[in-house]
Amino acid sequence: MNDHLDSYRQARQQYDTAFHLLTVTYPQVHEPQLLLGVVQNIFSSMEAAMDTILAYERQLLLVPEYSQEFKEKFRLFQQKPMRRHNLPAHYVQLLFELKLTLELHKKSPMEFQRGGRIVICDKNYNLRTVSPQEVQRYLQQAKEFLEQAERIVKGR
Repeated sequence: MNDHLDSYRQARQQYDTAFHLLTVTYPQVHEPQLLLGVVQNIFSSMEAAMDTILAYERQLLLVPEYSQEFKEKFRLFQQKPMRRHNLPAHYVQLLFELKLTLELHKKSPMEFQRGGRIVICDKNYNLRTVSPQEVQRYLQQAKEFLEQAERIVKGR
């Protein structure tokens, strides 16, 4: 029963993909639309890292059984492991922000590029921008979160 190790491998793979897209591919093609792919990979990496911690704690019987629905995992993660391991709140804020950005992107009636950024509009034309600098910051925070997850499951 190494669900947490599989989740960690997946988190690491998604992070590595996001890192490569942002640091190698994006500088060569300068396509702002690629930033949304990076955001998707960062979100997937952080969700898998959250799964890593939850699966590990489930194996230790520290958390009850839970569904694989994001909202349920997110709620449980905030209630139990975040408090137990004193994880900074900015990790869940980032995870939530990434989720909202991706949902807005899916539902968006209009997107356009402006000055190296991607601008996403909702149906009321409220704007959400995604810039390379912002995505770089997300990537750094995701790396820190993965390190925290690794520390928790390795007991350091």
